[in-house]
Amino acid sequence: MRAALRISVLALSLSVGPLAFAQDGTSEPTPAQVRVAAEAFDKGREAYKAEEFVEAAEQFERADNNAPSPAAIELAIRSRDKAGELDRAATLASLALKRHPEDQNLLRLAGDLAKRGRPVLFELTATCDQPCDLTVNGKLVHGAPDTQRLLYIAPGALTVRAGWSDNRSESKQIQAQAGAQGELTFAAPAVPVAAGAATGASDPGDTEPAATATPQKDEGARKTSAGWSPTVFFVSAGVTAVLGGVTVWSGIDTINNPGADRVRQECGERMQREDCDLYQEGLSKQRRTNVLIGVTAGAAAITGLIGLVLTDWSAKSETSSAQRLRPRVNVAPYAGVDGGGLQAIGRF
Repeated sequence: MRAALRISVLALSLSVGPLAFAQDGTSEPTPAQVRVAAEAFDKGREAYKAEEFVEAAEQFERADNNAPSPAAIELAIRSRDKAGELDRAATLASLALKRHPEDQNLLRLAGDLAKRGRPVLFELTATCDQPCDLTVNGKLVHGAPDTQRLLYIAPGALTVRAGWSDNRSESKQIQAQAGAQGELTFAAPAVPVAAGAATGASDPGDTEPAATATPQKDEGARKTSAGWSPTVFFVSAGVTAVLGGVTVWSGIDTINNPGADRVRQECGERMQREDCDLYQEGLSKQRRTNVLIGVTAGAAAITGLIGLVLTDWSAKSETSSAQRLRPRVNVAPYAGVDGGGLQAIGRF
């Protein structure tokens, strides 16, 4: 059987002769398309000889897509038929007759398929108001876009979809019955309007030029994104000033109350001992002053950071005053029972 099959394939290949594109009024394929078609045609014949009929049909259809020819579509029909796909074979045969009505091989082949297919298949005529591609239950119908195709379809619920350029499509459902016939008509949706045209393209009849908006700076957005309001800096500077004043008071209070002389007089040899309450009081005030010095220095550093880095001084109403405000705080404390001092110099 394999030997007989190979002999028949060889005879078929010889009968159809070399691959040539159809002269049916369509544009001549490019050299690149002819090359792709020739490669697909050779692959199809190899698959046919190996009895891989579905693969053979796909390769012959690919060849026919790139360079339409009676040879390619005839071998595609025979491959679909041998693969048991009578519906697709008969549909290809109807296309072949439409393209090559005088080809005797195709006439005989199509007549045989139609005779076998009509009792068991549904015959559907699909008409489009503009050349369209067709799919049946998601499978593309072979052939170039056309306004009318005759399809042979296996019975059952069907979804037939017509497609056009710009992703336009229309779908319809039909219940196919064996031996019956039906028709579907598709209308192409309108081409989507381009975005530019939708927003108002210039009318050739308009003599008045369209007004153009002058770009303006968004001052609010610029100020928001530039930094904090100067008010934040002023508040921080005020807090720092208050802390500085409290620190100065604490330093003076530490030195004068109780004072080094009074501590020596009352504590005597008990200086720096825990049982001398006056000494412990002075030591506590000294610790308080040291803490205040640290807090004030930290507040001054934060104020400086806010003023130099984080604040937006670009507002016209605040520019001149902001340029004059540059915080500076120097604190040099000293406190002890032998006396001390506290210097706090700043500008706010």
